[in-house]
Amino acid sequence: MRVILIQNIKGLGRIGDIKNVSDGFARNMLFPKRLAKVATDQSVKEVAALKKQEEIATSLEKEEAEKAAVALEGAVLTFAKKASSAGTLFSSLTKSEIAKQLSELAEMKVTGDMLDLAEHGEHIKHVGDHVISVNLGEGVKAKVTIKIQAE
Repeated sequence: MRVILIQNIKGLGRIGDIKNVSDGFARNMLFPKRLAKVATDQSVKEVAALKKQEEIATSLEKEEAEKAAVALEGAVLTFAKKASSAGTLFSSLTKSEIAKQLSELAEMKVTGDMLDLAEHGEHIKHVGDHVISVNLGEGVKAKVTIKIQAE
């Protein structure tokens, strides 16, 4: 049976894909959970139109991300935080604080989820220079230096 996927299904496909699946799998799994619908000629045309719109939106998002990457690449953000004499911050620098300044620099919405603080965990807790990666979407990344100074 030919079906159009309404949801992303791991191991089967992405939204809008047309797949051939067994009748039992479609009737017992996909249709009751509203994961797919029957692929008729009309629904195939609708999906094709939706995929074209999605491709256009994706290309626009990628262009915006590339512009933001140019603005952010090599940028240095400076933060002043209270720290101990050993250089440990009393209140750590969070992803949301970094994202707020990056949003202003990039002129696009940057969220904490886009930041890669793998070597620091969720927060930066020490004075000094820290290089982080910002994933702006569509495979576009930029490296940013975070400079933390003690107050």
